[in-house]
Amino acid sequence: MLIQYDFSVRIPGIEHVYSEIAVKIHGALMYRIPQEKAQQLHEKKYHPFSLYCVPGEEKNIVLTRISSLHESCDIVPETASGLDSLLIKGAGKAEIIQKGELFRTSLPELMPRTNGRTYRLLFLTPSVFKTAGKESGFPDVTMHFISVIRRMNEFEGEQLDFDSFRKAFYHCQFGEWQFQQYDYNISGIHLPGMTGHADILLPSDAEEQKMLKKIFLYASFSGTGGRTGMGMGGFFFQKL
Repeated sequence: MLIQYDFSVRIPGIEHVYSEIAVKIHGALMYRIPQEKAQQLHEKKYHPFSLYCVPGEEKNIVLTRISSLHESCDIVPETASGLDSLLIKGAGKAEIIQKGELFRTSLPELMPRTNGRTYRLLFLTPSVFKTAGKESGFPDVTMHFISVIRRMNEFEGEQLDFDSFRKAFYHCQFGEWQFQQYDYNISGIHLPGMTGHADILLPSDAEEQKMLKKIFLYASFSGTGGRTGMGMGGFFFQKL
């Protein structure tokens, strides 16, 4: 089961927050969860939750999305849904001004909703991956989905192979694309992540198309790359 929860928060003192705001919201949420449970969530091999923030249209408003990939982590969105405010380190009390609904679904439920072949891969918050122990956002877009595939295999019981994914990805046709580097600040550590988008035409091969859709849909819950529980890797799979 997958769970997703959206809310908007007003942070009057946001300019006083050190590091990215999602890092602080992560900390504020962990503070509201029993310490033992919060520790367990961070001990799993592949983190079963993601969180990211994007600016709202009004000043000091932040839109936040939390996703749970496994029942062991459902406490995070469920706790968030019951809050009216958060204590943000550096900014004080922040009011939650708009709440969404807890959206419970699964990959089998989501797959029939995808039709057609033209989509946009939208990397909303910086995505980062490691090669030879070094964190980077470029240049191979497929590398951002290694962690997605690993989590699918861990939490969904899939047996997906990264090389098969990469082969299918390279069979896509690409239209407009734009990527840029964004250094993401996690408590003074600056990670060179990637944001941007790419418009793609999925392969005509039915099996390749199905696999890609499944991975991209799951990425909209799991996030892409690393540090997804700290606000990185926010991803959206948008039909065009």
